[in-house]
Amino acid sequence: MTVPVFHDANHLYRVIGEFMMIPARERTWEELRSWWGSHPSYQEHGDELTQINRIGTDISRSGIAVVFAITQPEAMISIDAKRTKETEKYTVLLGEEIARPDIRIETSGDVAHQFWGGNIQLPFALLTGKMKAKGSKMKALQLVPRIVPAFPLYWRYLELIGEQDLLRALQTRR
Repeated sequence: MTVPVFHDANHLYRVIGEFMMIPARERTWEELRSWWGSHPSYQEHGDELTQINRIGTDISRSGIAVVFAITQPEAMISIDAKRTKETEKYTVLLGEEIARPDIRIETSGDVAHQFWGGNIQLPFALLTGKMKAKGSKMKALQLVPRIVPAFPLYWRYLELIGEQDLLRALQTRR
């Protein structure tokens, strides 16, 4: 049996949950610099900020409410692009399930990690049972092109937050 890539729910929330929060509102270079500017590998790529802000706008326009129910470790992440606050494009809730989501995706922490790393395609994961969807699978598939630009950013994010073990787990799956 393999050891899960996330130590516990807090580790998963700190990585995937906080990553999902980055595009939830309009970001600036100053914010990125304040978070990661002291990291030795930090450098500004011209289109990263544009990509981050576009991802948030695209998710917002989707108007989707999705719940990720995760096992190994047990965790719950909800994205609600239906009911947002004034300064947010969408809301991310950690440890909470929103009422009446359009789609509820059940998967393991390892599969969620590989998905955000771009190593697992959603249609394949649904067909093989690595991810199970309840609700509108069509809405889930419509969300994918909106978040695909986040996959390379996830790798960069892992590097900047010092998650070398998680990066290695992605590299071994390529």
